[in-house]
Amino acid sequence: MPLSRPMAYSRVQRHIQTVAILWIVWAAWSVIGWLIALPFVAGAFGGWGVWGHGHHGYYTFGPGFPFPHMMWVPGFITVLVFGRSLLAFITGISLLRRAPWARTLAIVAAFLTLIKPLTGTVLSIYTLWVLLPAPAGQEYEQIAVP
Repeated sequence: MPLSRPMAYSRVQRHIQTVAILWIVWAAWSVIGWLIALPFVAGAFGGWGVWGHGHHGYYTFGPGFPFPHMMWVPGFITVLVFGRSLLAFITGISLLRRAPWARTLAIVAAFLTLIKPLTGTVLSIYTLWVLLPAPAGQEYEQIAVP
């Protein structure tokens, strides 16, 4: 009696869960990294103006020293980081749930994240390797949950 062959999984089926989890982890990694850097960036762009705490709050060098006209930069970067992390988190969750539109979102997110040094670039290349080829689109449609 011949032995039955094990079911062959496609590249998308083998890697989709890993890609999804990595997007979620990368989103958390981005937020944690920014929260660690934020006090230093905020200090450089406006929080170091008060050097003499014993001088009743008078500014020794003026508010916003050394960049008095750029105190908006930390808030702007925070919005960008949280927006990028939200996109990555939604990408990971949608891939885990096998949403029909998740492949497209993952490809767009991968291209947007491609220029983020090291971790973003590696994650983007891996995502594009799994999801970008034309056969991957057909494979994903087979496993997608409507």
